[in-house]
Amino acid sequence: MKLTARTSGLRPDADDPRRAMIITSIDFETANPSRVSICAAGVAVFEDGELTEAPYWLVRPPKPHGWFHDDFIECHGLTHLDFLDAPEFPAIAPAFLERLTRADIVIAHNAAFDIGHLRATLNHFGLACPEFDYLCTYRVAERIWPDLPDHKLKTLAAHIGHAFNHHHAQADAEAAGRVLLAMMKHVNANTPRELLRKSGMEPKRCSPEME
Repeated sequence: MKLTARTSGLRPDADDPRRAMIITSIDFETANPSRVSICAAGVAVFEDGELTEAPYWLVRPPKPHGWFHDDFIECHGLTHLDFLDAPEFPAIAPAFLERLTRADIVIAHNAAFDIGHLRATLNHFGLACPEFDYLCTYRVAERIWPDLPDHKLKTLAAHIGHAFNHHHAQADAEAAGRVLLAMMKHVNANTPRELLRKSGMEPKRCSPEME
């Protein structure tokens, strides 16, 4: 019986034409400007262009990074009362990180934010950073649709006709994935890496050696 990435927990062989193409989209909401203040984590996993799972976690930021700024509350609607029984990031890390390492590529909208917060949070808790390739849908969209008024996620979702609950981590992760798939279709790219090549870009790499 052939093992798949989903059942084996291993990253699939990139040269096996029979396997599913796995794209994992991530999004974080934060309590305040601290890079260690992740309070919600959303994931959307797409296999061969189909959404197969979309887990979502509330996460209690660690002290002294757990205060909730009024501007951030206004953005995502979460307050400290939502996190009285929520776990800290290490409790969700195995499930969250496994979805990154088994993906062909990880994506995020404004990836510098999400990857930066992920690395800072892992470092805070003394957790190892996994290795994976990623791309930023914001930066790719600037190349694919240069004439749009801006390349915010809300603008791009409207452009492709996808309605979603903005600033909910799971909904934002799914929306970024939908945007990526629409961009691939727009330029007739079969994979995210082909999309990057056609855009004159390369994937970025997250690894323990990154500064």
